[in-house]
Amino acid sequence: MMKSSSSLALVLPKFNRDSHSQFALNAGAVNSWLSSLPLANLGESTRQLFQALSELSHVACKAKDRLEILEKIRPQVHYVTKGLSQHYLNKPIILPEKTEKIVLLADTLNTQLATAYCQAFQGFEAESRLLKPKEAMGICLHRALTEYSCILLRSHQLYRASQNGFWQTLHTIYQCALSMKLSKIKVSDVTHGDGVVVQAYLRSLMLACSRTHQLPQRHIEEIFKELSYWTAFIELRADRLESCVLLLNPKEDGQPVYRELIQRAPAPGWLGIDTKAILSQGGAMSDSAPARKASAPTTLPKTIIDHLAIAWSSATSRAAERVPCNEPVLITLGMNATHFFVANQVDFEQFKIDRNQAESRPDPYFKDEGKAKDAWGSAGLDTRDVDSNTTEHLDIEYNQMPSHVENISYSLPSNNHNSPTPDTQHQYLRTRLLDTSSAGYRLEWPESAQARIRTGELLGIKVNDHEGWQIAVVRWLRSDDIHQIGIETIASAATPYSVRLIHSGLPVQDFQRAMLLPGGQLAKGPLLLLSSVTGFAEGQTVELLRPGHAMRVKLDKKIENSNAFKLFTFQDISRAAFKAEAPDAEPGNKGDFNQLWDIL
Repeated sequence: MMKSSSSLALVLPKFNRDSHSQFALNAGAVNSWLSSLPLANLGESTRQLFQALSELSHVACKAKDRLEILEKIRPQVHYVTKGLSQHYLNKPIILPEKTEKIVLLADTLNTQLATAYCQAFQGFEAESRLLKPKEAMGICLHRALTEYSCILLRSHQLYRASQNGFWQTLHTIYQCALSMKLSKIKVSDVTHGDGVVVQAYLRSLMLACSRTHQLPQRHIEEIFKELSYWTAFIELRADRLESCVLLLNPKEDGQPVYRELIQRAPAPGWLGIDTKAILSQGGAMSDSAPARKASAPTTLPKTIIDHLAIAWSSATSRAAERVPCNEPVLITLGMNATHFFVANQVDFEQFKIDRNQAESRPDPYFKDEGKAKDAWGSAGLDTRDVDSNTTEHLDIEYNQMPSHVENISYSLPSNNHNSPTPDTQHQYLRTRLLDTSSAGYRLEWPESAQARIRTGELLGIKVNDHEGWQIAVVRWLRSDDIHQIGIETIASAATPYSVRLIHSGLPVQDFQRAMLLPGGQLAKGPLLLLSSVTGFAEGQTVELLRPGHAMRVKLDKKIENSNAFKLFTFQDISRAAFKAEAPDAEPGNKGDFNQLWDIL
């Protein structure tokens, strides 16, 4: 490696060869070679492209030929990297070692392309002493910035921080574009969207400031694609920094930071990002914007657009202070497992009953203390604890506890002798709390966990043996040195039910899982948590059933609609209709790629 005297101050591979072993150094020969690639064999195609780019980085040739060769190879590289993504997207957050190598391979292919375009830029600069081909040089810098942005996208999709030196490289390329007056050169890009060079730079800057750790994986690439359009409405400038939302120092290896969080005065050379235009009413992010109507409308949900508007407008301070801790905790993942353990391991089959069966059976979740209450006459639920004899004690050191998934060993309530053996497919995870706040917890995700975790997922959490299961939602993910999840608790307890849709007084849907939550944290009055994200809407009537209780409610306002559940306020419409015939019921308590080719 050798640092060039070029205006592009990057360390690039040295040229020590005059020819390429796989093709002649012209576009026609490369086309013939590419046509022979076995694209149906992802592993072999990837291997050949990897080797071809590795060798090309050391071959001396004219800058014009290098650029033409890269323009031919680039679409095929994007084709195989998209194929590689099936191995690491929509997978558990903790990837196996071989999958990690596939991620590294995809990053390497993008890096090889970016490096080759930088070499082509330096070639144009060295060959053209007087009249420089600015359009071709602009293409080189735009392509290099785009390839690095693909690496950044992959990191965000895996909820990881950027590698050391990543941002310094990006800043260096853009500073070169500024010094050569190439930042406004328009470049066509069929794969990732047309735009000027500064837009390719801004796409990475804005993706890094989108708080993607709080977003579902499937939306992150959609945001990346939209940014090719949105960046035309975002200004990057070196003056009037006091009116910019985000600032960055191009001399440092770091992403943009909110202006109000910077502890020092910006020095000359700093850049600011002004997002006023894109956030203004009727701005580019809206489908109703005049310019937007001429292009394809965004497919992003309004909740994601709102999230981005907040992220790009100002820094948000934490609502509650975090308190570090290191305590053992049990968690359940998803509605099925959470419902099972909230129900004291009663199988869901016991909830598939009609109204008469429900009211005639003993209530396994309510200890009769000789005092009946009207649970629905008040705004909340009775959240008394489960008998501590039914729970497994947690008062042991974390380092003595296995982190693997294991079956819980609760005993069933003594007044439910006819219940079947619990369904052992529902499991819980042992892990530890990293910190706690009034809003929720930060947890370590166990290394051995194979389950897929995502933002918006429902969790049950049991902090100690003196409390019941709390209900929580995953709000963010990080997967750097240790795998972490941030969760918000939405209820301190829950009561399990089955639910089915009612139409014209009759059930019209199969039983699904549901839980009633005490109100107060998200809305006044009790809340209904539904397992299905489809099939239920505001204004519909549903029937809730469990051993010991039945009720019909009208779904009111939808409080939350994640990718895993729906949460509604509701009106109890069964009280008046069944008051004479039914007694009051009370809810109960709560590197080396050689081994990869055959694998691929």
